[in-house]
Amino acid sequence: MKPTPAATRQATKRQQIAEALRASFRIEGIQVSAEQAQAALRKVEASLGKASA
Repeated sequence: MKPTPAATRQATKRQQIAEALRASFRIEGIQVSAEQAQAALRKVEASLGKASA
């Protein structure tokens, strides 16, 4: 089963956000792995979901 174009766009956008998050940490001198960036993004998304509920 192929992902829908919307799901592909969303996954691409999430990847871009995670990379930007890693870059911002790198600017501050903090090294984070891709997995850590993805986990941080999930926490932010969960927090935003709770705030809008």
